[in-house]
Amino acid sequence: MPPCLFLTRPRDESARFAHDARQAGWRGEVVCAPLLRIETLPVPQEVLAGARSLIVTSQHAVTALAGASARRDWPIWCVGPRTAQAARAAGFAQVHVAGGDAVSLRAALIADPPRQPVLHLRGTHAAMDIAAELCAQGIDAQARLVYRQEALGLPDEAAARVARGGDLVLPVFSPRSARLLVASLAPLRPDAAHLHLLAISAAARDAALAGPDNGARGLVWRGVHVAARPDAPAMLAGILALQAALEPLKKPR
Repeated sequence: MPPCLFLTRPRDESARFAHDARQAGWRGEVVCAPLLRIETLPVPQEVLAGARSLIVTSQHAVTALAGASARRDWPIWCVGPRTAQAARAAGFAQVHVAGGDAVSLRAALIADPPRQPVLHLRGTHAAMDIAAELCAQGIDAQARLVYRQEALGLPDEAAARVARGGDLVLPVFSPRSARLLVASLAPLRPDAAHLHLLAISAAARDAALAGPDNGARGLVWRGVHVAARPDAPAMLAGILALQAALEPLKKPR
C-alpha cells in the first residue's frame, strides 16, 4: 500500500499541513490524529501596556495577542516565516523573522536587541526560555503565558490505522510533540507498521529516539530523518522525499 502521512499536530495545524502536503504532491493516505489541543489564555492589558517590543514563537501566540488588543504598533519578533505570516495577517507591520527555531531567534535578538522592555508571549511548553536567555545578556525581557498545550490521547481510528501496518511517515515539529508521539505509539506495539520519522530539528529527533517514559518498549524506526531547515517548507520537502523513496514510480500503485 502507499505510505500514509500521520499528522499529530493540533487539529487546525494538521489540517493546514495536510492541505499543503496534497498541494505539494503527497499522493497517499493522510491521518490527522491531534495529540495536542490549544487553549488560549487571557492577556492582561497592563502586561501588554508595559512592553515596547514583542516576541512570538507560534501562531497561537499571535492569535492570543490579536484577540487581546487592537494595538498593532509594536515591533514583533517571530520565530519563523509561518508565525511572521500570521503576524502580518493580523495587522502588524514591523515584523522581524528568525530562522525557524528558538536558537536562531535568540541569536537574532542578541545580535540586534529590540526596544525594551521586551515581552515574550508563549505557551506553557517551550523549547527555550527566551526571556531568561535575553535577561542573561542584559536585555530587559519577561515572558507571559498566553496559551496552553493540553496533551490528548491517540484517537481510536488512528490506533486502528497503526495496527493495519504499512509505511507510516511521522513528522514531528517539536521535542514535546515527539515525546507525545512515542508515548502514544509505544504501548500499541506497532510491529506491523514501518515507522519513518521526520523531525523538524535534531532536538525533536533526539526526543523521539529517547523512547517513552512510561516503561513501554521503545519504537523500532525504519528511518530517521531531520529536515534541512526548521520550517514547514523543509518538512514538506522531507515528506515528499520519503514518498519518492518508499513509493518509486517504477513500483505499481
